[in-house]
Amino acid sequence: MASACAGCASTSSSGSSIRLERAEAMAKQHGCKGWAAWRGHSRVEGWQTSYEGPILSITKALAGLAATRAAAEGWLDPSERAADTIREWRGDVRKQTITVQMLLQQTAGLEAGVAALYRNPADKGRNAIALRAIDEPGSFFRYGPACSEVLAELMQRKLSARGETLEKYLHRSVMVPIGLGSPDWRSDKKGRFYFSTGAELSVDELGKLGRTIARLLAGESHDGFDAAHYARVTRASAANPMFGGGLWRNAGGREIEVEDALDPPASTAFWQGAGLSRRQPRDFYALIGSSGRRVFIWPREQVVIARHGVARSWRDGPFLRAL
Repeated sequence: MASACAGCASTSSSGSSIRLERAEAMAKQHGCKGWAAWRGHSRVEGWQTSYEGPILSITKALAGLAATRAAAEGWLDPSERAADTIREWRGDVRKQTITVQMLLQQTAGLEAGVAALYRNPADKGRNAIALRAIDEPGSFFRYGPACSEVLAELMQRKLSARGETLEKYLHRSVMVPIGLGSPDWRSDKKGRFYFSTGAELSVDELGKLGRTIARLLAGESHDGFDAAHYARVTRASAANPMFGGGLWRNAGGREIEVEDALDPPASTAFWQGAGLSRRQPRDFYALIGSSGRRVFIWPREQVVIARHGVARSWRDGPFLRAL
């Protein structure tokens, strides 16, 4: 994968190339609302880039960046036990062993919690910590809102002790440094932002998010985020080597469609050797939101492609093969 230019194929020193003219028509299909491609800070192709809407699970990447800042500031450690802050979990054989890293990896063993957390709860944090631990922590990847909303509650409690709210922290430590807006963030009746979903960004803002993450993945601290801490926060698990901290990796050679594997949850054996695309390098990453919302990232070349869409028919494989 390499450099991009509008309407042509371009090749890097590694001999690989991105062909946007083949991908443009496909990007606009399947309910597309807007898309664009960047190399570095330059947008090289785009259509309806000002379109703004919910980014759904790509919000988890913003949560990962918030955790990165907190880790760098010294008040959050991925290896710490959640029960050190969530006292209600002390004495629970399973829950007291859950770490922040497991929450970031979606391997805490909690039930998904969709109904408890998404049906207009008065206090999503209280509902999240009350969810059952149905798997041994660290042993199974179960994608859903549970882990993200427990992480939000944990960080809210730590921030409250520091005289701040999670919402204000997200604004000053993540959104402002990158240059993101999202005034209409989904929240519960207490006004608490969701970590699992809820942010609204434009195509151009998704590009900003992707470019910041591309720099971090290349080992370069950027926009106030420390690359080493980001690597730790987004570390994948043995239960699913593809996912960590909102970031999806091209970990294995067996190409899958991620959205098809999330509900019902796939087995640990399924995730072993799975990847995003056989045609893309191992150092290729994606931020994935339902129904075709995507940010694709090639950090070595600092190439980012963002797409807003609302169609269950979207598939990553054909698009990535077209590049």
